[in-house]
Amino acid sequence: MDCSEACQRSHWNSGHKTTCKDFKLSGKVNSTQSVSVLLGKKSSTAVSLVSANGTSKMLNPSKQILFPYEEFVELFNWKKPGFPPCGLLNCGNSCFANVVLQCLAYTQPLLAYLLEKGHRTECRRNDWCFLCEFQTHVERASQSHHPFSPINILSRLPNIGGNLGYGKQEDAHEFMRFAIDTMQSVCLDEFGGEKAVCPSSQETTLIQHIFGGRLQSQGTLFGGAAIGWLD
Repeated sequence: MDCSEACQRSHWNSGHKTTCKDFKLSGKVNSTQSVSVLLGKKSSTAVSLVSANGTSKMLNPSKQILFPYEEFVELFNWKKPGFPPCGLLNCGNSCFANVVLQCLAYTQPLLAYLLEKGHRTECRRNDWCFLCEFQTHVERASQSHHPFSPINILSRLPNIGGNLGYGKQEDAHEFMRFAIDTMQSVCLDEFGGEKAVCPSSQETTLIQHIFGGRLQSQGTLFGGAAIGWLD
């Protein structure tokens, strides 16, 4: 016969959590998170972008904040009027990139950041930088009354995604993922690069605040107790 929830909780707190093999870290379930959910407590976990190869890792709560969330909220609630849509010229099979650039250019927190603060003054890259070039693109779009060519970005597609090529028809969703990953990498360069920043802090960049996501899974233990974890 199954014991009550109170009995299971008492057994867990008495030391079972230190010996239970099912609750040890297995790549899907973090024992600390499982305990919190089992006992009805809320747990906070940072979010991670899905990388270009489609994988995602569960990370610990952030410690060092690279871009304060409060500043992101201010950018999200940016009150200044935007600018009329400005068309982009097709430079030969570039419609997949043009549509993504248009979407990014009208993503309000990113737009507000590039127009109000800007990235160029903080850029740590010695070579071509997508975020610097995209800031130039946004500034031009905000001031232009006629369609223009985004050739300065299109000619550098291999710098954004290794298998992207200028003049070829590519997938818009794939280009968007490469563009977001590239902007995330640029943000981390300001703090020494990906290897110099702990995984939990990588979750606190501006790009992560804008485009990050969370996948929540739920399950039931033998006996009916519910658990949950974040991937």
